[in-house]
Amino acid sequence: MIATTDGRSSVRALGIGLGFALVALACGQDPTQSNTTSSTDDADPSESSTPTEDLSDPSDPSDPTTTTIEFAEPVLVKSVVDGDTIEILRNGVEFRIRFKGVNTPELYADAGPEAFAQEARDFVWDQIGAQEIGLEFDSDCGPQPFDDCYDGYGRLLAYIRMGNGNDLAEELLAAGLARVYRYQNEIYDRMDAYYAAQSRAQDSDLGIWSN
Repeated sequence: MIATTDGRSSVRALGIGLGFALVALACGQDPTQSNTTSSTDDADPSESSTPTEDLSDPSDPSDPTTTTIEFAEPVLVKSVVDGDTIEILRNGVEFRIRFKGVNTPELYADAGPEAFAQEARDFVWDQIGAQEIGLEFDSDCGPQPFDDCYDGYGRLLAYIRMGNGNDLAEELLAAGLARVYRYQNEIYDRMDAYYAAQSRAQDSDLGIWSN
């Protein structure tokens, strides 16, 4: 009796299973496929919690996401004397820096400040005042610029690299607040770039070129 009951139960279960399979096939569903779907199938890929990789390069000033650069040997701007001269601190020692290759209107002329002299000084302060900058030197300065690269007034001649990666003297020229300066018609590394910036200011009648 027990064997007969088990046999009938098996037949009944097999019949029910075949019935469900036929219904599934009629509805176009694979009867072997689970009704449970992965939560990732319905997930919005834009809502993924996986953090995205930061591809910005903090050392590349051309990268639009870059706001500051790291200097190999930063120096601190202590004061701005005028549009082309600043005072900096390097390892606790004060240096007076004269921007290489440019000349701004005289702020302390005997007859009073020249036109745009104050604007040039203000521009420099707004760009680098009380900030860290990088000093870069012309190839003619040699391997020891802090020993050898001075003008006749004891000022260290240097190019100024700002925190955003730009050359400060070039920015002054582009704003019409400086002229290209060549001591005794010298040739220096950034002369062509400086002349190009000055030409843009002249073409746009900016600053000293507006009169």
